[in-house]
Amino acid sequence: MGYMPDHLPPPRPTKAKATEQSTSAAVVGEFDPTVPWYARVCTLTRLRRHREALAVLRHADPSPPPHAMALPSAVVCCAALSLPSGVAQIHALAAKRGLLPASDAYLLSALLSSYCRLGLLGCARQLLDEMPRASTPPATVLAAFNSVISGCALHALAPACFALFRCMRVHVAGVRFNAVTLLALLPAAPTTVVPQLHALAARAGLASGTTVANCLISVYGRSSAALARQVFDEMPLASRDLVSWTAVLSVHAQNGLAVDALELYRRMRGHGVEPDALTLVGVLSSCAHLADRSVGLDVDRYVRERLPGFRANVQLCSALINFHARCGSLPQAQQLFDEMPRKSIVSWTALITGYGMHGHGDMAINLFQRMVSEGIQPDNVAMVALLSACSHAGKYEEGRKYFFAMESTYKLRPTLEHYACMVDLLGRAGRLEEARELILSMPMPADGSVWGALLGACKIHKNVETGEEAFKHVIMLEPSNVGYYVLMANMYTDSGQQDGVARVRAMMRERGLQKEPGVATSNTRR
Repeated sequence: MGYMPDHLPPPRPTKAKATEQSTSAAVVGEFDPTVPWYARVCTLTRLRRHREALAVLRHADPSPPPHAMALPSAVVCCAALSLPSGVAQIHALAAKRGLLPASDAYLLSALLSSYCRLGLLGCARQLLDEMPRASTPPATVLAAFNSVISGCALHALAPACFALFRCMRVHVAGVRFNAVTLLALLPAAPTTVVPQLHALAARAGLASGTTVANCLISVYGRSSAALARQVFDEMPLASRDLVSWTAVLSVHAQNGLAVDALELYRRMRGHGVEPDALTLVGVLSSCAHLADRSVGLDVDRYVRERLPGFRANVQLCSALINFHARCGSLPQAQQLFDEMPRKSIVSWTALITGYGMHGHGDMAINLFQRMVSEGIQPDNVAMVALLSACSHAGKYEEGRKYFFAMESTYKLRPTLEHYACMVDLLGRAGRLEEARELILSMPMPADGSVWGALLGACKIHKNVETGEEAFKHVIMLEPSNVGYYVLMANMYTDSGQQDGVARVRAMMRERGLQKEPGVATSNTRR
């Protein structure tokens, strides 16, 4: 009878990779009969052969006390195999042998991390509270708090994270937070709290450290590309690593700041930093946004030369498809798509979008049907791509069918973007009254893009009356969008209503708006 209960699952026959077996002395030692059982447990745990490690522990001689590293390894194995009863039994054994609550820092850390990983946060907090803080080394106390704070963050329990942080700062003498604490707290922090944590980090001399600064860039980037860029710019050049460049570049790409993203990419390469697949996803997204074929093709060449297995990287290959498709290189996009061993909904949507953008509505519809037939459930983005493709190709009946099938067939509730696509589709088909009725029947208030789509359709079909109604709504929602005023003025011009043109120009003067040279519309669907 060993240290573990007999009901634990038996080991599954597994083999370490041949290369590991030939180069790792630890693997050789695993099969040496003179190696103690506790060393075998540690070796198997490092190799992630968790079931085998527990099997060794279960049949070990219980007479000598467990080696210092054996029980922490066993705890890690139980957590990896989702065995809360095993973690609890080791906890009880360790307490019985006097190894807890604080004499064994490794075991304490392993138990806390495992309880948190398994979602047993109450057990973790109880163990933390039982720790004699006055007699425990400050480094052990800090590591214990960090484990539980990280666990709460993992399970999206932000209030618990910050309650523990306050407890540590106020009630635990001699313990100061460190970078690990901040890396757990920052992603869980509300937007308004991030600057406060940033200030604490700066006062503690931690804000300029690479890992904390990288985390700040990503967290600020959720709400403000400018603040993310400020953190990046304040980092010493020597502290910027690939993660730093990728984080700030991705923030700009995701916020539509494609020009800035590509400039950051050029600077990164100028400093000799080699991009990875994640970096290139942001770069390709910006190239697609700007239709920048020059940089995009350079990235394509780089990927093919330096990343030979890129077709198995779904995110990178999808970004390449999106770039080629949006830039009109549909044969290249289709070839990449066909060569992918595994495709995601993003891959399908990128190609559907490309066909739709360039007027190949039939191809887009056929691709969508093929996607569904292969068991891929469309999402809201895919439906926008499909409806937009139907609109650009004048596929009124098909678009109408798919729009009304969203809830009944695909279990998707139409969003404002879907309604804007549908209004655009109806408008292009000249069904302005039907488009107007659809807007008035919407389950949510229409936004500027929806009314703007109707306004653009009225311009095409010279329907001033409905256009005036759409214009009234759209300038209430987006009063600073010059494009809508220009569109309405052009509609009046086309119909010979110069008094209407004068009224629109007067409104623009009153609101301090000026038409940009060469710009007819802005943010409106045509």
